[in-house]
Amino acid sequence: MYKELLVVIPARAQSKSIKNKNIIKINKTALIEYTFKHSKQIREKSKIIHCSTDSIKIQKIAKNYKIKTFPLRPKNISGDFSRDLDFINHTLNVYSKQNIYFKYGLILRPTNPIRKVKNLNKSYARFKNDKFSDSMKSIFPSRKTPYKTWIKKGKYIKPVVILKKIKESFNAPRQILPNTYDQTGTYEYFKINYKSKIKSISGKIITYFDVSKEESLDIDNLNDIKILDKNK
Repeated sequence: MYKELLVVIPARAQSKSIKNKNIIKINKTALIEYTFKHSKQIREKSKIIHCSTDSIKIQKIAKNYKIKTFPLRPKNISGDFSRDLDFINHTLNVYSKQNIYFKYGLILRPTNPIRKVKNLNKSYARFKNDKFSDSMKSIFPSRKTPYKTWIKKGKYIKPVVILKKIKESFNAPRQILPNTYDQTGTYEYFKINYKSKIKSISGKIITYFDVSKEESLDIDNLNDIKILDKNK
């Protein structure tokens, strides 16, 4: 069986920044429920929505929205250092065993709970009609320029990024530095092309979808929750 879209909502049980972050209640609604509701508003009919989780509590919430979670994500790919590719390939393997394959993939992260349904469907349509790009990432103008950031090397520091065209870019006025953009977790598309395992969720050619400051909100601390509380 072939499907157009696999929507994956990754949600680990543990979080270092906020305890039980994915199920913390905001206006009587668990954080992850905002993303569950968004996923249900994707107009693509040929799709499966899957929550990749190692949490029985999250599994129970997903069941209320008729979102698939079985089997639970293995503990060895649910740690702090697990990569996105790990849970994507685990999910693809689950469905390939059922002879279900997908053309496109979409990651919707619960920590990005503000999405405009119009943009959700617009971004998908744009990516679906793009014959050349391997993936699409949502982006927002960087709050700080990476050209003035550093890495510690023992007693010394080295710039993270070096611009060849601008000498000592870390000392240059911001006005002459290139505009940069942060990746957000709002929308993240990639091509699967009916494979049961992929090597990358980015590929070589990456396109983008601009999001607003509101949509770029990433829940990482209690202050972020206060911002979300005001927006809901």
